[in-house]
Amino acid sequence: MYHQHFNTIGSTQIFLKENLERLQAKEHDILISCSEQTGGIGRKGNAWDTYPNSLAMSFTLKPNLRPTLTPIEIGLIAIKYFQKKFKKELFLKWPNDLLTADGKKCGGILCQYVDENTVISGLGINLGRLTVKNDNGYKHGLGNVDDSLILNEQDQQQISKELYEEFLHGRYFSNIELIDDFRKYCHHMNKEVFIYEDEKDYIGTFRGIGENGEALVEIDGKIKMFLSSSLTILN
Repeated sequence: MYHQHFNTIGSTQIFLKENLERLQAKEHDILISCSEQTGGIGRKGNAWDTYPNSLAMSFTLKPNLRPTLTPIEIGLIAIKYFQKKFKKELFLKWPNDLLTADGKKCGGILCQYVDENTVISGLGINLGRLTVKNDNGYKHGLGNVDDSLILNEQDQQQISKELYEEFLHGRYFSNIELIDDFRKYCHHMNKEVFIYEDEKDYIGTFRGIGENGEALVEIDGKIKMFLSSSLTILN
């Protein structure tokens, strides 16, 4: 594994993407982490806000046999790591968000498929104490994992390394188990949700995910599948 940590960087995702060939000439498994990210990228090109006491990391990973399940697999492995290390419960919001037990957004996952052997993945998570309490613009509020944690640069570097090692070695052997675990850790299982896809609005009850990670939403008694959409929890 090759690990490079920056005090400040624009975007770990952009840096890894632009330097992938050069870095993989050193090692196949690459981790880029930082203490401060000034231009973080979220899903669909949205900005990702980075706060003190947070983790921001991008890394290479072999995609799941069904590549669209990769961000869900990363989310589940991350949840189990934080539960083991910090004794805190986290949950998933489809397709790629991490939520606190009270349903506030504390993290997100971004994956860019490169080839059958490589996905450039990114994880941002508010791990420690939040110094900013303004959660305007966050549909489900702004949360963090552990309000008692104050992280220094060494902490951020070490935790990022430990988490990446979990991603490398803690993969699911079975996607059936992965889908079952998603149901266990999904914050909105069997809850009413709002879905926005292809400039259309839908309201229905979330019933789980399919074999490709698509959302299964019951609308008027029928299951409709959504593969890449925006989801808001309504209750």
